[in-house]
Amino acid sequence: MAITLRILIVEDNESDADLLLRELKKSDLSFTAAVVQTRAEFEKALDDFAPDLILSDYSLPSFDAESAFHIKQEQHPDIPFIIVSGIIGEENAVKLIKAGVTDYVSKNSLFTLSTKINRALNDTQSRKEKLLADEKLKQINEELSLLNQELENRVINRTKALAESESRFRSMMETIPQLAWTNTIKGEVFFYNQRCSDYTGLNRKINRMIAFKSVIHEEDLHVAIDQFRSILNNDEGGEFQIRLKRADELYRWHLIRLMPVKNQAGKLELWVGTATDIQELRLLQQHKDDFIIIASHELKTPITSLKASLQLLDRIKDNPPATGMLAKLVVQANKSLGKVNTLIEDLLNSSKANQGQLHINQENFVLSSIIKDAYHDLTADGIYSIKTEGDLDIAVYADAIRIEQIVVNFLNNAIKYASQSKEIRIRIEKENDMAKVSVIDQGPGIPPEKLRYLFDRYYRADNSGSQYTGLGLGLYICAEIIKQHNGQIGVKSILDEGSNFWFTLPMAN
Repeated sequence: MAITLRILIVEDNESDADLLLRELKKSDLSFTAAVVQTRAEFEKALDDFAPDLILSDYSLPSFDAESAFHIKQEQHPDIPFIIVSGIIGEENAVKLIKAGVTDYVSKNSLFTLSTKINRALNDTQSRKEKLLADEKLKQINEELSLLNQELENRVINRTKALAESESRFRSMMETIPQLAWTNTIKGEVFFYNQRCSDYTGLNRKINRMIAFKSVIHEEDLHVAIDQFRSILNNDEGGEFQIRLKRADELYRWHLIRLMPVKNQAGKLELWVGTATDIQELRLLQQHKDDFIIIASHELKTPITSLKASLQLLDRIKDNPPATGMLAKLVVQANKSLGKVNTLIEDLLNSSKANQGQLHINQENFVLSSIIKDAYHDLTADGIYSIKTEGDLDIAVYADAIRIEQIVVNFLNNAIKYASQSKEIRIRIEKENDMAKVSVIDQGPGIPPEKLRYLFDRYYRADNSGSQYTGLGLGLYICAEIIKQHNGQIGVKSILDEGSNFWFTLPMAN
């Protein structure tokens, strides 16, 4: 069921207010509106009407948009505020937008109003979701901190109680789930638990300090030494984060804590150190930050292009040139809008997949017919040659639209990441009781260490320092679609020889 928006209109001209309402009714928005003219009416409507969006004229006889915006900001900073005016001027519009106004619409271009409203509402929703994500991350950090603090307090308390019994002390150190060790007051490691040995693969009989340095990432070694010395000097304990190498040669982020153990007289006797694996927490934070940056950049580029095209179209609409510029601008605007739609569709599909709501509609169809439709547009300009080979009569039981989406994604990736490979082959074959589709290029290939991450959410390839566009969701969505079909998906690649992206589907009933 569609949500009914509450739109507050600040306008003293009844004709202009009616014009705004007519324009809003043309859109797909479900809304109810209230019109106010004075400051008192506006302040009352903020509380009584509780608007989801505010549309304001720039200048009223006893009131203006700038004053309305500042009043709104003090009480309801999250409500989008769009100025609708024909006299504001570009300089004033830019000034207000820099101050926080959501957007500006000329009364001569009201056809853009619904687009800007939708964008403003989407941006507001995104900010709310980001705040929720930040709050959740903060809660996780607090819980982790409390957990670590509780554990460290437990270690310290137990250490003080068992200081006279080395065997009991070591038994306690072996029971905690973290990597743990002890240092002399000068910083020399004289014990680390079995968990530490198992995790790092260290031999407990060799020099322990040298062993510890060998599992610290070389980029973090100087930081670790400096932090370690600083903590030893302050006599109060402390913490820092570094990467430690597991026995399988993988580095993972750890929170290192060093706490002093003192006797009843307050004299320092030893240091207890622990290392807590925080890799997932670091990745969560990094993924969130990277995705916000990438999504903002990827959406901004086509929207900026679309805005420029629309502005030029607006300027020449009454006197179009005879050079074909009008048609060119329309094509460019549609192209930019298509990019925005693709990015939004990827976001929606990713969200559905993550929530287990990516539904498929399976039917019997011949694979080769769908595949030919998928690459028809890609070969129209004659630059790339795409050839289908193998068993062209194989029929499968699958969602035709989703499978075409996967093939298009594979082909676009081949063109994007292997642009020098002008010939791309699509092979259809039967493998055991499944149908297998392979998209094969002759590009530069993919480094082996990156293959394992290609189908991860938000992962974007970086080939020889070249950055490519996209949200890093395409292959993740493809993998989720194939999972829904109970098939398999994967990639084989050899450097300088090319890549083979493949998936399998159930045969037709």
